[in-house]
Amino acid sequence: MEATLADETQHSYVGPVDPSQFLEDYLPCLNSTPATPCLSEEDLEALKGLATGTSAIDMYEQFQMTLGRCVRGMIFADTSSDLVKDTFPIKPDFALYEEGVVAPGEMDVSTAELCIELIPSMSCDPFEDTDLSKGGFEYPLERDPEEAKKMQGKITAYTVAQVSSQFRFFAFSVVVVRDHARFVRWDRAGAVASARFNYVENSNILVDFFWRFSHLSCEGRGHDPSVSPANLSEEDAQKIREILDLEAGTALFAFEVPHKDGNRLFYGPRFPFPVRSLIGQLSTRTVPVCDFVKGKPGKKALLKEYWRLAGMRGEVEFYEHLIKHDVPHIAPLSRRIHTLFSHRYLHRLVLGFVRRRLTQFKRTRELAVGIFHAMEAHWKAFEKARVLHRDISVNNILIDENGKGVLIDWALAVLLDDQGDSNVIERHDRMGTWQFMSAELLKNPGQIHTLQDDIESFVHVLRWTILCYLPGPMDEVSRKEWGVQTLGTFCDSAFRVRYCNPPTEGDKRLYDFVRAEFSEGLLTEEMLNADSMHKYTLCVERLKNSQWFLNTLEDALKRPDWPGDDAADANLLLITEGTSR
Repeated sequence: MEATLADETQHSYVGPVDPSQFLEDYLPCLNSTPATPCLSEEDLEALKGLATGTSAIDMYEQFQMTLGRCVRGMIFADTSSDLVKDTFPIKPDFALYEEGVVAPGEMDVSTAELCIELIPSMSCDPFEDTDLSKGGFEYPLERDPEEAKKMQGKITAYTVAQVSSQFRFFAFSVVVVRDHARFVRWDRAGAVASARFNYVENSNILVDFFWRFSHLSCEGRGHDPSVSPANLSEEDAQKIREILDLEAGTALFAFEVPHKDGNRLFYGPRFPFPVRSLIGQLSTRTVPVCDFVKGKPGKKALLKEYWRLAGMRGEVEFYEHLIKHDVPHIAPLSRRIHTLFSHRYLHRLVLGFVRRRLTQFKRTRELAVGIFHAMEAHWKAFEKARVLHRDISVNNILIDENGKGVLIDWALAVLLDDQGDSNVIERHDRMGTWQFMSAELLKNPGQIHTLQDDIESFVHVLRWTILCYLPGPMDEVSRKEWGVQTLGTFCDSAFRVRYCNPPTEGDKRLYDFVRAEFSEGLLTEEMLNADSMHKYTLCVERLKNSQWFLNTLEDALKRPDWPGDDAADANLLLITEGTSR
């Protein structure tokens, strides 16, 4: 996990910023802020003890005793021995909380205001300082040694856990390395780090940081003001929980969403976690919500939150464009909100439905119907609206109450007219969910994303879902004759031409001869179809668009011999869990 986050955020750090300038830029001191206190001689001596600690444990007591007097309305909690399990395993050395929100000795990442890491060795400093007199902001800021990379991933994991379990635009952390410290400010674009400074010689900088931080408003500390704890009676809150199928006592939050008649409030639980990404696609989150009007909860809906780069089209724009072109089998759009922050937009949209996942199919025919309708939506979007989805995955195909498929999550889509070429698409970043990406894109990370890549992803979704959720024989002979598996194998056959050696000139001349023999009646159609070059030519034609795949699925769905009792078996995931690496 730490290594993954370190790799993901590579080249996403900015700095080093002069520590005093960091305070002025990100922790402004208001006129109402009391003067920063000065440390006593005793406190300064304690700081020296902190600086000479040979292990993180040696530094804990000195840190808490000295800096606990530098905050107001907040407390430092030693969280080094309390493993956070709700997100993923993390143990920051200290966390800063508002007074009264957490019991002593507990680590609650959903209420932590700040994480602090104490590092006894300079070799583990995650960042490289440059000469600030030369302008700073060198690139890259991160250090390469293994222990430094591990620390980069570690402090990033703290932030990912914090922002994923809260509603935030940004967050802060402090890294203490022996007798030096640095400040870090994180958001969905990466992080800004201060230069490392000696906190024994410049104790006022460290004290000033914590003093200013504890006097900031919630919004100044990074909290999203459009989300707040629900102000409802317990009776009304329980009505909403019942609509959303939540357990009694589940904490509810109010999400403020702009509307033409004024802001609307939607109520729902905290976003589920873990989210394992700071800046990537995996930071997308969804949660069921409903509004509450005149004492009654509305219909269940789905609130989606994700971040995108400024300059890219938002998902709402794509939904509006698809609706305008009458693209079928997409989610109804209800409300939206977007906020520009640090070169990235926070998007929240409310989709007017909540449906079953594709992996909750009641029969294999319903699975095939779901994929058929999703592929139909995909092809109509490409053909009529000139939109390419670019993220076909099992999570982005749902089944509605009538057993029909719905294709969702157009956040990574692209409008073909933006690119000037209807066949090839430039990529802003890695597009798609890797388990379902085409082999071509996986082999060539910089490859242009095409229609054929998305079609291949549909086939991967079908076969992956069958393997993970449908009991069946595992020997090679039996699986070839095994119900819906044959449909996946048949669709898969068209892609062999993408990964085999292209025909030679000799192959082409021989094929011309074969076709001539066939036209003169010297070869049967069966013999022509058995020719390898003829098969190659047919597959090339089939891959030009989605029509052959749609026709194949439609023909299969007309068959009367579909089983009636082969629902998805989620227990099979226990067997395959951990294999998709």
